[in-house]
Amino acid sequence: MPAGISETARYAIENPSSIREIMSLVADYERNPEKYPRPLVYLGGGWPQDPPPKPLVDAMKELWEDEREIRLSARYPPTKGDPDFLDAVVEYEEVIFGRRMPRDEIISGLGSTDLAGGLFLATLDRGSEVIMARPCYLNYQRQLLVETMLGVKMKYWDVIKDGRFEPNVDELQELITPDTRMLILVTPGNPDGQVFSDEVISAVSDLAEEKGIWVLLDVAYRMFHYSGVPSYYSRPRREREIWLASMSKELRAPGWRLAYLYADPELIRAVETVQQARTLATTRIPQRAFVRMMSKEGVRDWLRRYMLEETPRIYGEIARMTTDLMSQIEGIRVLPPQGGFYVFFNVEFVEPSSRRFVQGLLNEWQVALAPGVDFGMEGWVRLSFAPAVEEPEKIREGVERISQYVAGLRTS
Repeated sequence: MPAGISETARYAIENPSSIREIMSLVADYERNPEKYPRPLVYLGGGWPQDPPPKPLVDAMKELWEDEREIRLSARYPPTKGDPDFLDAVVEYEEVIFGRRMPRDEIISGLGSTDLAGGLFLATLDRGSEVIMARPCYLNYQRQLLVETMLGVKMKYWDVIKDGRFEPNVDELQELITPDTRMLILVTPGNPDGQVFSDEVISAVSDLAEEKGIWVLLDVAYRMFHYSGVPSYYSRPRREREIWLASMSKELRAPGWRLAYLYADPELIRAVETVQQARTLATTRIPQRAFVRMMSKEGVRDWLRRYMLEETPRIYGEIARMTTDLMSQIEGIRVLPPQGGFYVFFNVEFVEPSSRRFVQGLLNEWQVALAPGVDFGMEGWVRLSFAPAVEEPEKIREGVERISQYVAGLRTS
């Protein structure tokens, strides 16, 4: 490496994101498909491919034709976000979940990754401990170390045992020390698609209040529930809870970078002042489009149907189809998802290394998945059905290739 590269950068170079690396392959395939024996089936990334909702697209189009809005959108918003956007978020939460959220407990950001970075800098010191439920979203470990210049320690609360989702709060309690500052939970989970129950979240919040630690609840997939929506989405925030809501997935617009934190107002102020130095301000144009959408007549009823009925129906059907197909493959064990975009499955009986499994499948059969080891679970693999939700035939083709690959491993 060249002189002058930081220790943090060396860590990042040596530990790149497997998902972002897979995107390089996708870009190469799109430019040079003739290099590959068969069409690539990409089931690796966790982002939706169906379009943003029509009311939001219409609002964006109208914004560009409104000179006043264009002028306003071109200006810096406050670091917390466009004031009208924060009001619209309050309305949005009430419309969808019936939750009354105080405006001074919200800050917007350039996606959930941006807000998580500001939050980590606002809550963690060198030597602080962070506990993550395992399997865990793969970027959290990397981001924690990059944001804190390799200054934090990490522990893991294992919530999948013997192929089943069984979070034990007593085991979590044993992990907490005086240095513990934060617990991170993703629900529905990434990569596993599991959902923490109301009882577990309540017990975790009780424990957090007793021990004085923060609980970060990442709810990026909150609109993608296939067995009913937990009641904790509707209740007020508990004292030590921090809610991280990425609107990117539920609005099918990850490239527009819309997200917000819901937390203690003093903590929100701390994040705001950190963000003044990190990102200065959010992107105003998508926020103004969201505001305009929320002002449309009839949008409340439409949003409730779209978010609470249509979204879980469409994605639930694909989730069940994918799970059924994968469950027919001899030699693997499937963990049926309760929400989210993923089918998580165990391959250790045919290939102990998830990276070798994923790389071999990609090289031999041109199907892109994500290795479980990057989520803290060796021997497991993540399949994302979100990129093909409008093209289920691609999922069927991909699963058929996976079946052929596994059959070859079992006989080799």
